[in-house]
Amino acid sequence: MKIVIFEDEIYTFHQLRHMLEDMSPEYDVIGPIPSVEQGREYLSLHHDTDIIIADVELNDGLVFDALTYAPADVPVIFTAATGDNALRAFGFYSLSYLVKPVSDGCLADAMRKAAILIAARKQPAAEKARMLRRTRQNLYRERFVVKSFNGERMISLSTIQYIVSEHKSTYLVLLDGTSCPVDMPLSTLEEQLDPEKFMRVNRKYIVPVELVSGMERLVNGKELLKLKSDRSPEIIISRTRKAQVRKWLDR
Repeated sequence: MKIVIFEDEIYTFHQLRHMLEDMSPEYDVIGPIPSVEQGREYLSLHHDTDIIIADVELNDGLVFDALTYAPADVPVIFTAATGDNALRAFGFYSLSYLVKPVSDGCLADAMRKAAILIAARKQPAAEKARMLRRTRQNLYRERFVVKSFNGERMISLSTIQYIVSEHKSTYLVLLDGTSCPVDMPLSTLEEQLDPEKFMRVNRKYIVPVELVSGMERLVNGKELLKLKSDRSPEIIISRTRKAQVRKWLDR
C-alpha cells in the first residue's frame, strides 16, 4: 500500500512514518512533500497512490491546491494545527481530519477506514456495495480527542450530554456537567456524527437521541426539547424544524 505524506515539518513526517511502520511493514511511505508546487508535480506524474496523508498548511500555501491533481477516489487523511479548514477538507475524499499532535490511535482508526475503501475498490459490484455501506458507517466519528491540562483526553460519544455553540466557540457538554472546547464549528461536527444518533436541532445545539426525554409545546408554535438531565438547557425548536425533529425521534 503506497502512502504519500504531504508535510513541511521533517520531525512530524518522521513521527508519522514511524507510526505507520509500526502498524504494518507492508506500508510504502513516500515523502515528505513539503510544498503545494512539489505536490502538484508528484501527483501529475504518479497515479498509483493508495492513501494521502496531508498537512493542510504547507510552506507555500494550502494543500487543497495540490490535491486537485489527485485521483478522485484516493482517500485523504488530513492533519492540521487547528480545525479552521475542516469544512473545506470535506470537499475532498476525506477520511479523517486529525488535529496535531496526531496520536497513534487516531491515525490507526483512519488507516483502518482507508483499508476498507481500498479493498472495496477491488471487489465485485455486490460485495463492493456492501463494503461501501460498511465504510460509510465507519466514517462517522466514534470519539473525540481533546486537549487537557497535561496532555490529551479521550471523550466517548456516550458521555456527551449535548454539543453547543457559544460566543463563536464549540463545546462538548458531558453528563457530569463539565465541558470541553473543540476546535470545529457545529456544521463540521454535524457531518461527522451519525445522523441516526445525533441531530443538530437548531443553530446552537446538537443533541444525542438517547438523551432526549420529550418535547413540550410552547404558545408561539415552537417547542421546547427536554433532555434527561437536571442541567438541561433551554433548547427551542422552531415551527419549521419541529416536524423534522419529531421524525428523527419517532423511529
